[in-house]
Amino acid sequence: MEFTGQSSPLQQDLALSSEVLHTLWSQALATLQSLQSPLGITASGPDDQFHAIFGRDSLWTVLLALEAAPLLQATEQRTGTRDTSSDTYREWLHTLSATVLRGLAQLQGKVVNDINEEQPGRIVHEYWNPVPERMITAHWPVLDRGYFGAFDATFLYLITLARVDAYFDDAPLLEERWPNAEAILQWMLEWSDLDQDGRVEYKKRNPEGIGLDNEVWKDSGESIRAPNHLPLVHPVAWVEVQGYAWAAYAAYLTLAKKRQSLDPALEQTIQQRMEQLQAGLQAFWMEDEHFPAMALDGNKQQIPVVATNAGHLLWSQCVSQTEAGQICSRLVQSDNLTPWGLRTLSETAYYYNPLMYHCGAIWPYDNAVVTIGLQRYGFHDEARRIAETVLRALKAFDKPVELYTVQPSRWIRSHHIEQEWFLADYFYACDVQAWTAAAVLYFTAMLM
Repeated sequence: MEFTGQSSPLQQDLALSSEVLHTLWSQALATLQSLQSPLGITASGPDDQFHAIFGRDSLWTVLLALEAAPLLQATEQRTGTRDTSSDTYREWLHTLSATVLRGLAQLQGKVVNDINEEQPGRIVHEYWNPVPERMITAHWPVLDRGYFGAFDATFLYLITLARVDAYFDDAPLLEERWPNAEAILQWMLEWSDLDQDGRVEYKKRNPEGIGLDNEVWKDSGESIRAPNHLPLVHPVAWVEVQGYAWAAYAAYLTLAKKRQSLDPALEQTIQQRMEQLQAGLQAFWMEDEHFPAMALDGNKQQIPVVATNAGHLLWSQCVSQTEAGQICSRLVQSDNLTPWGLRTLSETAYYYNPLMYHCGAIWPYDNAVVTIGLQRYGFHDEARRIAETVLRALKAFDKPVELYTVQPSRWIRSHHIEQEWFLADYFYACDVQAWTAAAVLYFTAMLM
């Protein structure tokens, strides 16, 4: 059954008036400004557990903030006001984007080191200065303050560089960062397709088995489980990363052609990789759901769950309009879309649990990525519905929290409430998260 978007009493109390939207915008922008550092932006605040540079978080923060910029400008043109100050925002965003790109370039991998998963060209997962005592005690594989266990961040850097260049047309910045782009392309060609099947996958290389098992944004240990509680076979190909890789190759082609530095043989190789990635997506499609599986394991078997990961394919724009329509239709069903946003994992999934980090809780950043993708394929009503549900939740929290949960009211024994679902804190969530604040900028600019 599709979620109808009808408002509960709490939702009505959290109406998104123009004043509310402007307040949310101002709070989000102030949050991001407070998290800026010489290397870019920290993932969370000083009182939270991720007060460090995280490559993936930094890049998504820039990407989401970039999406807000033209929307903000369009609002000013439509209303004839300058209250939102798009020029000031653009100047701030240019500085942030350049700082993030430079900071992550400074930390880019240079050698092969299996202990901390470093490879030449790879973008760092996390960089701590200083390294917290808790990580030292736990023997977390951080060397020289850095750990590289993020498979997706390297693709995202190249995409971000292209998006920043497209919006700001900063030729000196592009030239400055071009060696980093070249290193990323070499990493993609040499390290991202382990078995040469046309899809991208990863396998942890730390000799002691230390570090993240799941090197994607759903990086908690429980975020992916094979059916029947069997051990998960690696290497794992996550569906959304197929889209990131496709978009990263496309980004490289765009930038190289702009620089007039594209070798014809290399162009052909890249185009072949892109075609293989799109063809490889067919192995993810679940016939019974008309929707892509979240991942393929090392035996090329589907992890057969409906999850928001597939919505990221729309953001990458690597699927057909028909496939995008199927993804959209499935995501807005009531087992996925709640009155306060999209769950990371459908209620129907065999390991769904809204009390777990990536198994059914709701992440504003994730919702924003899916919403952008829906917009790109013309599903504007569905996109707006998701934006409104997430902003109502964040208004209730009054801060850009990392994630939250939506739980069934039948779990409450005293006192009974009338509505079917209730909105609740996630006990382990950071109070302030950079990519959540960037998602708020996008959502509010979209609805203003």
